[in-house]
Amino acid sequence: MAELEVTPLTTVLGAEVTGVALSAGLGDGSVSALRQALLRHKVLFFRDQALDPPALTSVARLFGEPTEAHPVEPSVEGHPEVLALDSDEGARADVWHSDLTFQGRPPMGALLHAVVVPAVGGDTIWSDMQATYDALSPTMQGFLDGLTASHSPAKAGGYFAQRDRDGDKASRTAAVEPSHHPVVRVHPETGRRSLFVNPLFTDKIDGLRRRESDALLEVIQELAIAPERLVRWHWREGDVAFWDNRCTMHYALLEFSGPRRMTRVALHGEIPEGVQSR
Repeated sequence: MAELEVTPLTTVLGAEVTGVALSAGLGDGSVSALRQALLRHKVLFFRDQALDPPALTSVARLFGEPTEAHPVEPSVEGHPEVLALDSDEGARADVWHSDLTFQGRPPMGALLHAVVVPAVGGDTIWSDMQATYDALSPTMQGFLDGLTASHSPAKAGGYFAQRDRDGDKASRTAAVEPSHHPVVRVHPETGRRSLFVNPLFTDKIDGLRRRESDALLEVIQELAIAPERLVRWHWREGDVAFWDNRCTMHYALLEFSGPRRMTRVALHGEIPEGVQSR
C-alpha cells in the first residue's frame, strides 16, 4: 500500500490526503497521522473512497463518537447517524455556517461522502476562522475575546423549511432555546483562537445593541470569506471531506447541473470554551 501523504492546498487550510483507503480497519498509526493533519489543515480531502452508510459510520467512529444524523432532518433508514443530502429532495447548504452551533455541544467535525456529483458545479468552500481571528487588529481581538453570542435554529427557519414536507420543522426549531457561545473560541486540542460565529445560526452578540452586533458580525464575515482564507473543493464521486467544525465555516454552491447526493456523519463535540474560561 502507498504511504499516506498529505499535500496542502493553501497556506492556511485544506489538504489532500493520498495513499490511504478509509475503512474501519485503518491502523492506529494512520488514524493518529490523520488526526494531526486535521488539526494542522482543518479540512482533509480524500479521493476515490467506497463507503456505504455503515462503512462511513465505522470510519467516523475511529475519530470520535457519531451524533444522531441531525436534530431536524431525517436520517438514512436503518442508519441513525447518517444524514442524506440529496438535491432532488431540496437539500442545500448555500449559506455560510458551522454545523449546528445552536446546540450546547456543536459537532467537533464531520465526514461528508460524495455519492453522486453533478457534471458541472456543486463545489463546496471552507473558510478558516482561526486565520480570520488572526487578521483582526490586536485591539479588536481583545474586545471580542470577552464576548459571547446567541445561536438559534429559529434564525435558520427558512433554511430548514426547504425540506419541510410535513410543516413541523418550524415549530420544532422555534421551541429550541438559543445557545450562548464565546465569540472567540479556544481550540481544545491546539489552544489556538478562532472566531465562532456564522451567518446561519448566530443571532446576536450578547450585550451589544442590535445595530452594533449586526455591524460587527458583518465585519467578521467580510474577513472570513476573503479569498486568502478559503479553500474550494471540486467534487468527484467517491470523494470524502473531513473538517474540523470548531474552527471553520463552509458553503455549498447551489449552482450545478444534474443530481448531487452526499452522505454525512458528524462527531460529538465539546462545550465551546472562550478565552476568559481558560
